[in-house]
Amino acid sequence: MAADELAAIQRRMAGGLLDTEADPVELFRGPPAATAKCLALYRGNLTANWHRALAGAYPVVEALVGESFFHALARRYGRSHDYREGDLNRFGAALPDFLADFEPLAGQPYIGDVARLEWALHVAHYGSDAVPMTLAELASLDPQSLADARIRLHPNVTLVASAWAIGRIWRAHQPAATETLPSDPRGSCRLIVHRPRWRAECRDATGGEFAALQSLAQGDCLGDALERAAAVQPDFDPGDAIPRWLEEGLWLAATPPTRQGERP
Repeated sequence: MAADELAAIQRRMAGGLLDTEADPVELFRGPPAATAKCLALYRGNLTANWHRALAGAYPVVEALVGESFFHALARRYGRSHDYREGDLNRFGAALPDFLADFEPLAGQPYIGDVARLEWALHVAHYGSDAVPMTLAELASLDPQSLADARIRLHPNVTLVASAWAIGRIWRAHQPAATETLPSDPRGSCRLIVHRPRWRAECRDATGGEFAALQSLAQGDCLGDALERAAAVQPDFDPGDAIPRWLEEGLWLAATPPTRQGERP
């Protein structure tokens, strides 16, 4: 059998797994009824793999909608999502956007934002082990030009803002939770997702620190970021915030300002 002929058969087989209307039974030897049964088992295993991959990344979403609904959601998502990577840990990357247009959950729009938060935590969990900046490293920078330095956020840090109380919803579903699930999901929040040690976490952020970190993430220099924080939160204190950010490992490195005539 030629390579291109084999590839065509494999494409038909893959298409038959995704499309329940397709009937690639004739590709196989043996009784058609037995082949159809085997194909159904393959389809079931594929859906089960999708379910497990999504449940591992989105346990709170599954708890909110129920296991049966989530299984059906995984099947719908898998069939509509052209996923070509070999790493199932990345399979759920597009789920938050998928949920935004998922009609059965139109009456629960906050679930899409819960998914955004869970994906940020998932990414942080499997993310980079890059060494964060320390207080000593910050102190070694030239104080005269510190305001012009550009601080990079650690790759595991994600800033999540929502019009819904997704932080409280997420915390209420954690083991040994001290918070209860809010009866009303409304309530804006700003969250910092990070992995200070071996476990991904999220915490509430003040308006000032969220604005400052968002500014740094956009490439602004430290001085501009702190000015933006003060504009949002007049009582913002960099002397309290910066040591906390360093302790949490939110900063990765500083790029010193370039001198006139130098290339960055």
